[in-house]
Formats: sequence, C-alpha cells, structure tokens
Amino acid sequence: MGGKASLLLVIAFGVLFGIVGSNMLRTSNEATDNLVDYYKKAKAHNIATSALNMAANKVFVNHTWNTGINRDIDDGSVVVSVENFGTYGKKLISISNFEGYADTAIAWLEPKNFAQYGNFYDVMGSVWAAAGDTFSGPFHTNDFLQSVGHPVFRGYTTCTKGIKNFDAFSSPELQGGFSLSSNIPLSFDASLIENAAIAGGKVFEKSPGSGYINVKLNFNSDGTVTYWQRNGPAGPWGDSTTVALTTLAPNGVLYVKRGDVFIKGTVNGKVTLMANKNVQGGLIHISDDIVYNKNPLIEPSTDMLGLVAQEHVQLDLDPSRGDVNIHGSIYSQNRGLYVETSNVNTFPEFSQAYKMNLLGGVIGKKVDATADYELIAGVWVPVRGYSYVHKYDDRFNKEVPPFFPVTIKLRVVNWYE
Repeated sequence: MGGKASLLLVIAFGVLFGIVGSNMLRTSNEATDNLVDYYKKAKAHNIATSALNMAANKVFVNHTWNTGINRDIDDGSVVVSVENFGTYGKKLISISNFEGYADTAIAWLEPKNFAQYGNFYDVMGSVWAAAGDTFSGPFHTNDFLQSVGHPVFRGYTTCTKGIKNFDAFSSPELQGGFSLSSNIPLSFDASLIENAAIAGGKVFEKSPGSGYINVKLNFNSDGTVTYWQRNGPAGPWGDSTTVALTTLAPNGVLYVKRGDVFIKGTVNGKVTLMANKNVQGGLIHISDDIVYNKNPLIEPSTDMLGLVAQEHVQLDLDPSRGDVNIHGSIYSQNRGLYVETSNVNTFPEFSQAYKMNLLGGVIGKKVDATADYELIAGVWVPVRGYSYVHKYDDRFNKEVPPFFPVTIKLRVVNWYE
C-alpha cells in the first residue's frame, strides 16, 4: 500500500504540475501578446500625436497652410488633414497606422480676437505708463513694461522684455498677475472687414471716381446714424442722411475706403467701423463722447463698438470739453489713442488734467502720451491733458464687435488624443 500510495502521489503531482505549467505557458504567451499589442498601440498613438504637433507648428508659422501631411514616420504611416474651423480657425485631424493598429489625434486652432485685450502695444517707446493711469483687462506689450510713478494694471499682464521703472519712485501695481510672453505681431487681414462690408455692410467711397474722402458719423440713441460725406479733406459737407444702423449695415460693418472718419454720439446696436488707408486716409477722429445707449457697467447691454484705423485713432483737440467718455475697442495700426495737441510733452492747450474714461480697450503700435506729469511730494501726478482711466469690457471675453481684427497667428484651443 505504501508503494501504491507513493506512485499515486507522484502521478497526481505530475498531472497537477502539467496543468499549472500549461496555464503558466498560456499566461506567459498572453502577456507577451498583450505587451506586443500595447507596444503597437503606443507606437500608433505616438506617430499620430507627433504628426499633429508637426502640423500645428506649420499652422503657427503660416496660418494659411492647408497642405496636410501624408508620410511614413518611424516604420508607420500617418495622414494629417486640414479643415476650416469656425470663422478663422483650423481643425487638424491626424490618423496613423502602425502594423495594422490605427490611432487618431485632433487639434483645434483659432486666432485670438484683439478685442479680448484691454490694452495691447507693439512698442512702449519713449512713453511710460504713469501715475493716475489705470489699465483694466488683459495687457500685453512686445516691449518692456515701462512705468513712471505707480500705474495700476488690474488684468493679467504680459510683456516680452521685462519691467523697466523710470526711477526709484516708480513701479507698476500688477494686481492681476504677470509673466513674460512671446512676441504677438500687431497685424490683421484687412480684407476680411472689407469683404464683410461689401457683402452685408456699408462701404463709403468717393463718387464719382475714386480717391480720398471724409465721412462724418453721428450715432443716435434711437438706433439711427446720421452721416455726411465730402470728397477731400476740406470744403463743405454733402447733405446729411439719417438711417437705421441695421438698415445701413445689416451685419454691423462700416468701411470707409481711403478716407478719414469723424465720429461722436450714442451707439445703439453692434458696429465695427474701419478707416482704410491707401496712401491717404485711415484716420478716425473722436470729436466728442462716443458711448453706448446702455452702459454695460450699469445695466445689461448688447451695444458694441469697434474702431479700426489703418493709420491711427485720435481724440480731437478741445480743451473746453473737460472729461471725455469713450466706449468701444480701438485698433490703431500706426499709433495708440492719440490726444491732439501742439506739444505731446507739455499739453499747453490744457489748464488742468481731465479724465479720459475708456470702457473697452486700446490696441495699437505704441503708447501715446495723454498728459504732462510733475513730481509732487515724491509722487508723479498728471497736471495737463488727460488722465487715462480704463475699464475693460468683460463682455468681449465671449462676444466681440462684428468682424473685429484677430491675430494672424493661431493658437491651440483644444487638443484630443
């Protein structure tokens, strides 16, 4: 019995280890297969995302790129297609293949609308943000952030070169945060606004013939606009015309071809006004207050104004005006918001410093001086001209004036793997 028991025990262990060994071999094989599957899936994924990064970089360098990619990468293959996304954006779809395993990665890119900046300046130049100045909303400059006294920056602030203070009594108050940034070109595609005006807005141009013109626009609180036109910079204006803004420009775009514009009044509706420069023209004159019928700081409002000048935007000289109120986002290609004066260092026409109350933003080539400053009891204070008091229109984070300029470069707004 002892021998038989031992034999049965040996046989039992042999069967048991045979079963276990078979299971171990099968598990080992499955683990190997799983590892191979994981490797191939990971390789396909890496190829898809690598090609998507390559395509996104090409769009960043050249926003008109739409060639796509169709090539072999790392023993696999990939195809990246380019589709239009929204009004100005692009959608990139990358589909890879590695030994029968496919993967897809998608990126959505859009430009940033310039109206989403409270202040944007290509250069600071010889002008400094100064005591009494208050900047609201996102602020960016492709230069040093220069301060004299203690200007206040309430929004997130970026610059490309760092902070420069005028003296030991000066430093910016950065209430919304600060960081260095890459250069953002001050450039836009003007044809987009012109084409919008042709398609569903209003184009002011010399008639008959072609050439330089002037247009005067008075916005009325009842939703109408009164306008005059003349051929050339002087002489009598033509007859006035008053018409509903929605009738004059159903899509809200007013385009003055090779001309200068003089504006004031109360805007009831959504409008973007562009002054085109072709040798001459491109200047927008703010003659007096230009405000919304409903102030969004006080009550719900759908009124919006965008001013786009291919030369610059100017507050016309009128020392008797006192404080001035400006509502809207201002794009000034060759300057900032310029206050007309015979001497930008002393503002001799002004007997005191008034307030320029701006609701919206200024996007321009440079910071223009708005006042003369004196050091009084260790503090720089404005004494003549205008103290710049700015409040960003938070509505522009979600909605902007119709066809307002966007950055040339696109940015990734969503990424799917």
